[in-house]
Amino acid sequence: MEDIEKKLRQLGVQPVEGQNFLNSEPIIKALVEAGEIEEDHNVLEIGPGTGSITDYLIGKAAKVYAVENDTTLANHLEEKYSGENTEVVNEDFLNYDIPDIDRCVSNIPFQISSEIIEILGKNQIQSSLIVQKALAAKAVAEPGDSNYGPFTVMVNYYFIPVKLRDVSKRRYFPKPEVETSILKLYPNKERHGIEDEGEFFETTKALFTHKRKKVRNAFVDARHMFEIEKDRAKELRDEIPHSEQRVINLDVRKMAEIAEFLEDSI
Repeated sequence: MEDIEKKLRQLGVQPVEGQNFLNSEPIIKALVEAGEIEEDHNVLEIGPGTGSITDYLIGKAAKVYAVENDTTLANHLEEKYSGENTEVVNEDFLNYDIPDIDRCVSNIPFQISSEIIEILGKNQIQSSLIVQKALAAKAVAEPGDSNYGPFTVMVNYYFIPVKLRDVSKRRYFPKPEVETSILKLYPNKERHGIEDEGEFFETTKALFTHKRKKVRNAFVDARHMFEIEKDRAKELRDEIPHSEQRVINLDVRKMAEIAEFLEDSI
């Protein structure tokens, strides 16, 4: 494995906030192994940096799409993998038009981790990611847990999340300010049978503004987000499914039942 610090100096790249390069071969191998890549798979890598993970992906996949926002690093990757089964894309991933992808294996930029996971969820891409340890804890939190919130509901709507292991900040150059974890995401949103995804997420967002309250009270307090008057909210509050449960205790199925009721009633 190449010396990342040395390579960055050669390229004249001074890491900025959010650029933390994985420099542990055992962790990279564990991340790639978790990707469950088969030889006919197209694999997406977000933020490949100098190519430490890419080196392992190209030997396993049919094609690797490496999306790197840093132009200097993208040019380096273009030269490094010339003639290989790799397409280097110099673009902000949030603006990237994702092609036909089977897997995503990435040490993703921490500042946009939530947005990336949502995009991967919408595209139902099985993923093996390194994310902030705190974000991984939110992804796998159970209803009622202090970490349980709208992000948890979103992840569990799109995926079955599994936290595999923690990764010490010592495994990076430069060291990040946070500990990280390998998070595996199995796409499976069809199991919920939710017809109106937008309504589901709007309901989740509104009720979780008062996540410690009972559903009936949270609904009335968040009535402006549902665009209804207080009197009408009071009329409906006791008819809402699971009205006596606290919002923080609602799993995806229960939240979906509430969203469906409100869509029919408001």
